[in-house]
Amino acid sequence: MAEKEKPGIVEQGDIFFFYRPKVGKEEVEEIKDVQRFYMVTSPEEGKQRRLFILGQKQLPKIVEGKSTSEERNWALNVLTTSNTEDIRKELLPAEYETETRGKRRVGPATPAGEGKYSIVKHDNHTELAYVLELPPVPGPTQKEFEIKKEASYIISVKNPDIQVPGFKAFEERKPQYPSSVKEKFGDRRWINVEDPDLLNYENTQVLLIGARKRDVEEELGIDLNEEKETTNTAELFNELKIRKDQVPLKPLLKGDFPGKEEMPSEREVQQLSSEEAPGRGGKAGGRAAASRAPSAAAIAKILAGTDFPKKKDELVRVAEKNAGRVESAQDIVQTVRDLPDRKYNSMADVEKALGKVS
Repeated sequence: MAEKEKPGIVEQGDIFFFYRPKVGKEEVEEIKDVQRFYMVTSPEEGKQRRLFILGQKQLPKIVEGKSTSEERNWALNVLTTSNTEDIRKELLPAEYETETRGKRRVGPATPAGEGKYSIVKHDNHTELAYVLELPPVPGPTQKEFEIKKEASYIISVKNPDIQVPGFKAFEERKPQYPSSVKEKFGDRRWINVEDPDLLNYENTQVLLIGARKRDVEEELGIDLNEEKETTNTAELFNELKIRKDQVPLKPLLKGDFPGKEEMPSEREVQQLSSEEAPGRGGKAGGRAAASRAPSAAAIAKILAGTDFPKKKDELVRVAEKNAGRVESAQDIVQTVRDLPDRKYNSMADVEKALGKVS
């Protein structure tokens, strides 16, 4: 029997999790109130920090003893930068004007966790492992987003030139890999993250598969270097320069969602242009992607020709199939996924439900 390859650290550093409420939502109580879930990786070596949007607005579930579809999830790099101010601004609240509803507001991205991570070579694959430092004990907020005290996920990067089921919505968003990086893929759909530079390109598409949720360091043979953090020492404030007076701290420190009365009243707010505003296309893969909410017209276009009635999962399949019809297809397909789980009798029925999504 061949010996297992010893694990090797590909990259390590600080990891952060954030969630952003839906447009017009002032208080988050559960995942259905959330528009976006983010992950930020900040490597120890190198200055490039990455902002990822995660599908299904949570980390993959980890179900021990069996494999399920819920254990798989995608992540999309929407920003890579050496300037922490870019990350901070990306997560700010924003306002924009609409023709029919006047001024609308997108809430700030709220910190939901901070910890240490490592990308590790393990057997014939690579894993993203982390340990949570804040909050010290995961609470209801972390449970809602599947953030564990410790966990690891098999991590792979998608070949942008090969179509993969479930990733059709990304076809219009391709990372601009140089030829030296493209050569690494060959004719493979997925490759391991043996070179962390793979993750530095905006629009890089990542697959995460739940692997383990306990004894991570022992099983992978690594040390995640967990530290005891406080509001004074947290890298969220010292490294990312997030301002304590501009975000609710309760999810980060105690693991609970903040009440409406606990939200900071004074905040720096981005003013989005008409091109960046939700439902107007925005900048694919850039700052507007983090706050865009597709319009009813875009939903109608991607679902045009649908024979009703249809269940929600059937509508999702239609949207994925028709992703080529619209710009910003990833956001539109995600909005269809966010519809209430029921049967829809007409397009008007879908449009009525959109009010609960956006």
